Amino acid sequence: MNTYYESENELNLNKIWQESLEEIAKKVSAISYDVWIKSLEVVDLKNNTLVLSTSSNSGKQTILKNYKDIIAASVNKVHKAIIDVEIIVSSDPEEEEDEQPVVQKTIKPVSKTVESSSFNPKYTFDTFVVGPSNQFVVAAAKSVAENPGASFNPLFIYGGVGLGKTHLLHAIGNYITDSNPKLKVVYAPIDKFTGELTEALRNSKNGIISEFKAKYSTADVLIMDDIQSMIGREATQNEFFNIFNELHEHGKQIVVASDRPVSELKQLAERITSRLAWGILADIGYPELETRIAILNKKAYLERYNVSREVINYIAESVTTNVREMEGMLTRVVFYAKMMGQSVVTMDTAREALKDIAVQNAETIDAGRIIDCVCKFYSIKKEELLGKRRTKEIALARQITMYLITELLSMPLEAVGQIFNKDHSTVIYAKRQIANECKTNRKLAVEINDMKQMLNGK
Repeated sequence: MNTYYESENELNLNKIWQESLEEIAKKVSAISYDVWIKSLEVVDLKNNTLVLSTSSNSGKQTILKNYKDIIAASVNKVHKAIIDVEIIVSSDPEEEEDEQPVVQKTIKPVSKTVESSSFNPKYTFDTFVVGPSNQFVVAAAKSVAENPGASFNPLFIYGGVGLGKTHLLHAIGNYITDSNPKLKVVYAPIDKFTGELTEALRNSKNGIISEFKAKYSTADVLIMDDIQSMIGREATQNEFFNIFNELHEHGKQIVVASDRPVSELKQLAERITSRLAWGILADIGYPELETRIAILNKKAYLERYNVSREVINYIAESVTTNVREMEGMLTRVVFYAKMMGQSVVTMDTAREALKDIAVQNAETIDAGRIIDCVCKFYSIKKEELLGKRRTKEIALARQITMYLITELLSMPLEAVGQIFNKDHSTVIYAKRQIANECKTNRKLAVEINDMKQMLNGK
């Protein structure tokens, strides 16, 4: 670094950059700003050129290709003496070559008991990507894994298809069997539980029913998936009820997962739903764009996929509600590239590979649909939402609308502000305010996820 600059001058550079960010935000979409711009860091000032760093070579190339001129013009507007910008990669270039990830660390094997062997060793807390939408449920799952039976009992995890419920269940099981190998951990989806029960009843004369009961009722930790599948199965519900009571009375940990909250399991016996609500209810919300990008980056890292960040972003923007589907699309484009003899997945290859898939593209949702959705959800009039009234309810709904538009659409912040006759800085504030509030306000986080489902036709 140039030794001319002392601490005061460095602070001035940071101030110039912060003011420049405000200018850049006016000219790019919220998604582009979040993914590419805000993570840039000031490194130096050399020959009237501001040096900025990014974390990867692909990030550098994308910024140089799409945003360098915008960044340079914005910086020059803030400080006339700075006439250009340079983008460098902050990490060791040798490590960034071809962006090949290092070999994944060996995962410690889980306990080899019959009950524990069904846990997928790839599903751990380390491989689960945490974001604002799932921060609470991951914290609850870790608490249960670290102290079975001592914190939340039962732990009830719920969320839509493909959001990571099963991953978390396996992560809990892997953690416990690794750290407490003497504990008996039993895992079963309800369909498996029902099948074992049916077989035991069919062969009850041979004492198999006793073996079935012993397997589940002597567990130190019982983990059950797809609890909603008990609906319409009276014998399954009765047996589950008895096992639940016995385990709970002895302080044994119970973890269950469902594709819907307890309040929507009305077809289950009330004695079961009331017990499921005894502990803590934790939902896995739909991941925000940044979380979706992080999920795909982690999968690419673990699977050693050579995929450009542009392709990662394309897939992340295409699927908003199903992580499993999104990861499947990534696998598909990588396989397609290999079939075509390509070592790197390009955008042209990705578009070709996914052309026959019905993609939930967020760009098919426009600002008008989002505004109508929020108005319907909160029972307020459109003219009130877009007007100047500042009651608490309308102000919150207005901020939520701005947040959803910036999350789901590639629309410049200035354009978003114009819809509400507001400055772009108001949009930035609303986006940050709602994102931060969702981290601690479970009710608001659920409401926003519900609106995303409505917008995606769920």
